[in-house]
Amino acid sequence: MADEKKLGLQISLGSGPIRERLAVAREAEELGYTSLWVAEVSGPDALVSLAALALNTSTAELATGVIPIQIRTPGAMAMSFLTVNEYSQGRAIAGLGVSSPIIVERWHGASYRKPVTAMRECVTIMRQLFTEGRSKFAGEVYKSDFRLGMRITAPRPPRIYMGVLNPPMLRLAGEVADGVLMNYSPPDAVPPMIEEIHAGEKRAGRAPGSVDIGIYARMCITPEPEKAIESFKRELAGYAFVDAYNKMFARYGLKEEFAEVRRLWQEGKRDQAPSAISTANAAKIAAFGAAEAGRDFIARFRAAGVTHPVIFPIGPGATFARDYSATMRALSAA
Repeated sequence: MADEKKLGLQISLGSGPIRERLAVAREAEELGYTSLWVAEVSGPDALVSLAALALNTSTAELATGVIPIQIRTPGAMAMSFLTVNEYSQGRAIAGLGVSSPIIVERWHGASYRKPVTAMRECVTIMRQLFTEGRSKFAGEVYKSDFRLGMRITAPRPPRIYMGVLNPPMLRLAGEVADGVLMNYSPPDAVPPMIEEIHAGEKRAGRAPGSVDIGIYARMCITPEPEKAIESFKRELAGYAFVDAYNKMFARYGLKEEFAEVRRLWQEGKRDQAPSAISTANAAKIAAFGAAEAGRDFIARFRAAGVTHPVIFPIGPGATFARDYSATMRALSAA
């Protein structure tokens, strides 16, 4: 797929009956989507979902987008991705992220210690297992002395993509990753982020452009864009207490708006908090309305240096099935 124009689609097997969602995956593949991405927050399990997709598709790359590295060991993740890679005969992408202290520590009781160091060490261990079947490693966060006992027949190992928001992780991705998955970023914010990735590539002695540049492009192709925008504001407001996202959103001019979201939330005015985010800023980060708006959004990302845009259909729960299908079909040739 090296010379192929890449276009991904975010698909969750938990947003409808499983048979219907698998049918959606097959339709996406027929429409020409080259990769399918499964996010993971509080269910369903992304790796189990990839296994189901592997057995129900034939050409699309299959990626987690993304899973927290702290809630599974590097060895356990390596085994899971290698298994999916066998089922799919080389189509697996290990999309890894460091999530947030709320999810890692409060939800799962794991440690959020040294996230950048943890990511570097996790990738090192997984890469060893992917390429050598053996990992012997002792770092600050992870240790591994592990040999795989599975037969490998896939034509290539899983590739490793990192969820990236801020400069330290962007530079690390340039050093060690096959690709990145950016998130909640407008097209004009992408070039400086790519420069950070290039800095990491240079530091590691890699050629510029070694890293595939992916991004979740949130959009809702709908006859009711106003409702979709209000729904998206509620989604954004949920990130007001996540430090890594706050740092990133501050670069896009949302610092004061997110401070107001936090103030209203802390005062118990949770229903009012999303209204602190302006429609103009919401429309910088996602596309709404007619198909042309979505296609223009993707064209702007590609012009900014994105090589692997991933369509992420969003919208109000009441019309999600309709809007998801409309978005997927309208953007299939973007």
